[in-house]
Amino acid sequence: MFKKDGSETSPAQTRSAQTPSGQTPAPRKGGGPAMIGPSITIKGDVSGDEDLIIQGRIDGKVDLAQHNVTIGEDGRVKADVHGRTVIVEGEVEGDLRAQEQIILRHTAKVQGSIAAPRVSLEDGAVFRGGIEMDASGKPWKQSDVKAAPKSEANVESDRPGKPAGSSESAGKTISV
Repeated sequence: MFKKDGSETSPAQTRSAQTPSGQTPAPRKGGGPAMIGPSITIKGDVSGDEDLIIQGRIDGKVDLAQHNVTIGEDGRVKADVHGRTVIVEGEVEGDLRAQEQIILRHTAKVQGSIAAPRVSLEDGAVFRGGIEMDASGKPWKQSDVKAAPKSEANVESDRPGKPAGSSESAGKTISV
């Protein structure tokens, strides 16, 4: 056997890095967040026990209730996302739920409902949907989140020259 640097290893050294069944052990936890790279597409549900960064595409559901979920600038998610803290820099079509906070960065494009005790929308973020906030600190359950009622921001504008949901505060950072 050869190492990357060209030096040779003995079969005994190779076996010592394997489990008794002959398989290489899984990497230990705590090495940083897991990442779905830009060339990866997942169709189905994603769940786990560590923080996750999504730079690729997901079509399904993301459920990491006790961990942080970041949808990077290259991330394209068509799924409901549930995490402790959810940060969006890319595109999401689906509902977002967080135990602690949801942050939509200036590059975010989100279509769906948001439910979290704290919500932050940076200047430049594009958002279409409803926001439900509860600062009680109790954990969120799916049954706690109801569909947001239609408001002026969710319907087409009948005023000429004014896009739907436009107001004098458009383009400002909203932090609650």
